[in-house]
Amino acid sequence: MLSTIARRRKAGGGAPFATVKATEKWLKSLPADSDYDAHHALVEGLERFNAENEAVTLGRMKSLMKLEEAGLPLQLRIVEQYVRNQASFRLARQALWRESWVFWSLLAEAWLGLLKQAYRGPASAELKPFAAEMATRALRYAGLVMRWDYHQARVPVGSAWRRMHKVYRLAERDGFATQTVQINARPTHCAREYTLVVLMGLAHPLGYRTQEIETIAQIFEGYEPLSLPAAVPQREAHTHVLDLSLSEGACLLDDDWVQGRRLRYLALRPLTDYLKTLGRSSAVEAENGLTQQVASLIERGGIRRNRQRTNRFGRVWVAAGMDNILAALAQPDAGRTHPAMEPWMLRDESTEGMGFALPEVPTLPHGRLVAVTWDTSENIWQLLAIRWNREEDGQHLVGTQRLSHHPKRVEIHFEADGQGPQEKTWAVFMPMTHLDHGVSNLLIPRTHYRLGAPLMLRDGDMLYRLRLGEVQESHEGWLRVGMDVIGREQFAVAA
Repeated sequence: MLSTIARRRKAGGGAPFATVKATEKWLKSLPADSDYDAHHALVEGLERFNAENEAVTLGRMKSLMKLEEAGLPLQLRIVEQYVRNQASFRLARQALWRESWVFWSLLAEAWLGLLKQAYRGPASAELKPFAAEMATRALRYAGLVMRWDYHQARVPVGSAWRRMHKVYRLAERDGFATQTVQINARPTHCAREYTLVVLMGLAHPLGYRTQEIETIAQIFEGYEPLSLPAAVPQREAHTHVLDLSLSEGACLLDDDWVQGRRLRYLALRPLTDYLKTLGRSSAVEAENGLTQQVASLIERGGIRRNRQRTNRFGRVWVAAGMDNILAALAQPDAGRTHPAMEPWMLRDESTEGMGFALPEVPTLPHGRLVAVTWDTSENIWQLLAIRWNREEDGQHLVGTQRLSHHPKRVEIHFEADGQGPQEKTWAVFMPMTHLDHGVSNLLIPRTHYRLGAPLMLRDGDMLYRLRLGEVQESHEGWLRVGMDVIGREQFAVAA
């Protein structure tokens, strides 16, 4: 009798995830009438799984796979509600974000813990053959945690990048970086999951809406010929570099072609070409050139905030939007239209841009152009693009990238035998858009762009004949394009 009672107490008080059968029994008890209630119970179950002080065995790994298998469909339905109903679920979206973020975090923690035990624990011999399964899942779910941080305009902490690099180095060292595993009926491997996380970092999603972040992620995941990290640099192919010893992602490759033990190289030119191709389709045009902007960001090496920055406080005057920018850039004369300018507080400045602190939540979409000056009477402006905005310590912060130090308002029109509009209109000439390469760009209305078309540009008494190059970026109905100067002459002679 006493032994029977003892056995019953032991069975009733045991861990619900001690065996695969016990886990399956626990999963059958999840609420069946509500996805949210079932998902919440599953999150609590994962918390308990991670908190249990149980010996890590192959059976425990299989129990976690059962929890993952049951949880992923629920998680994807919760995520779909969260992403699709951002406007209508204003009160619930924060709860949905937190619930899904916790789910990714707990899965990442669980798989990383198993991976550690596969190398350190007493059951190492039976767990190590499954290292690829564990490492791929640890990378994927840690990457999703970082992506969910982007939804809240949070920069991933340095420790998150160090953890990603460390797991990937382990996968490379032990030869399973490209060993295929199945996650949610989808084949993948460590190198692919790692590269997807790096690409999201290059896209710098802090300035994007939730739907845009997920659209970018789906495009990356659906791109099959994805470039994987390579240890040996190739000048004709590689465009970006990763330093696995740093607490950050990839950056644009400069002239320093060095082979290092912890340096990895990526060839992302085919991906950016693919994104530009998508950007020319009518479906994506409705997204305000989203893929074009992402391609431009990747080509620039992402938005990096680790440049040397100078804390420079003070008020500057800002003209936002093209109508106000054109008015601001007009030469001072009696007929000048005064632009609507706003006072912004400068927070810091680097060689590549400026950071501002605003008293109210700004309605500044990613890519919007602003002209900034310290003194409106001097008519000295800088042209910048909004790259990110977020709230930090009660302040509304805005980050901008400098596109030109000395933008000029100019007059453009097509030649009489050209294919475009004949009427004259204003444009903005941006000398030395990228200081590193000495490239000048032209900002023109979308209606005046034809690739390769000849265009006339008047600046003062000089008339230039140009040939329009490729689009660099779209800015709310205006395009920043490259150009070639074919010839120039005095305006009076040309007339």
